[in-house]
Amino acid sequence: MNPQNTDPLAQLQDIHLPPAIGIWPLAWGWWLALITFSLILATIIFLIRRQKQRNAYRQVALQELNKIQQQFSLEQRAEYLQAISMLLRRTALSGFGSQFNTSLKGIEWLQWLDQQNPTSNYYFDSEVGHALLLGPYQKHPDIDRDQLHKVVATWIQQHRNQWQQKKPKSVTRNPEAEQDV
Repeated sequence: MNPQNTDPLAQLQDIHLPPAIGIWPLAWGWWLALITFSLILATIIFLIRRQKQRNAYRQVALQELNKIQQQFSLEQRAEYLQAISMLLRRTALSGFGSQFNTSLKGIEWLQWLDQQNPTSNYYFDSEVGHALLLGPYQKHPDIDRDQLHKVVATWIQQHRNQWQQKKPKSVTRNPEAEQDV
C-alpha cells in the first residue's frame, strides 16, 4: 500500500479564491455620480459661455473706443464726439436689444446712461456728458478727451445690460380685497 493514498488530507487541494474585484463594470452608484458630475460640469460650461457671449459686445465696443481715440486728431473734436455718441448708442442697442428706447435724446439720453451704471457718479449728466450733446454741432467744442474716454470706457465695462437688470417684483392681486372696496 502506498502511504500517500492512505492519507486523506494529502488528497485535498488548496482553496480556490475568487478573482479580484475589478474597477469595471462600475456599480450603479458610481454611474449616478458620473452622470450627476457630467451634468453639473456641462451646466457650468454652458453658463460661462453664455455669459461670455452676452458680454462680447463690451470687448468690441472697447476696441472701437480705442480705435476712435487714435483715429481722430485733437483738432477733430466734433467728429470725435459724433463717433463717441454713435458708439454709445450702438453699445446700448447691443446690450439692451428691444428694451432700448432709441428715441432717447438730449438730457434724457444722458440720464439713461447714468442710470444703467450702478457705480455711476452721474458723469454723463455733468460737463463731460453735455459735451456729447452740444459738441458735435460746434465748430471747436471744448472737451477733455481723456476724461470723456475714461467715462465712456467705464460705462461700457460696468453698465448693466438686459440680462443683468433686476426684475421688478410682481404684485399679486387679491380679488377679495378689491370686492370689499
